[in-house]
Amino acid sequence: MSRGNKVAIVALAMILCILFQTSISNADTFPAGGANGWGFNMNGWPSGKTFKTGDVIEFKYTPGVHNVVKVSKAGYDSCDGSGGQVFNSGDDKVTLAQGPSYFICTIGPHCSNGVKAAVTAN
Repeated sequence: MSRGNKVAIVALAMILCILFQTSISNADTFPAGGANGWGFNMNGWPSGKTFKTGDVIEFKYTPGVHNVVKVSKAGYDSCDGSGGQVFNSGDDKVTLAQGPSYFICTIGPHCSNGVKAAVTAN
C-alpha cells in the first residue's frame, strides 16, 4: 500500500470518528418516570416525549424494591420478563436503538400495576 493510500485511510478514519462523536454528543438523557423516577407514580410517562436513536433512558430506583427488564412487545404486554435483559443496580442507563424498546419491573405485581414503559426512538 502506498503512503498516499495510508494517509487517505487515516484521514477517512478520523472523519468517521468525528462524525460518530458528533452523533453521540447530540444524545439526550431522560430520567425514566420523569421527576417521579422509575416506580408506581410514573403517570403515563413517556407520553409526549420524543426520543432519537442514541438517547439514554436512566432508570433510578431502590435496588430490591424495583428492577428493570428490557423485554419484547409480547413480554411488555403480558408483563413477562422471561428472556429479557435484566438491570438491577438502581441507576441503570440504557442507550436506545432505533425503533421500539419495552421495559418492565418484574418484582411482584409491579408491572401489572403500571411499572412499565414503552419508548420509540426515531
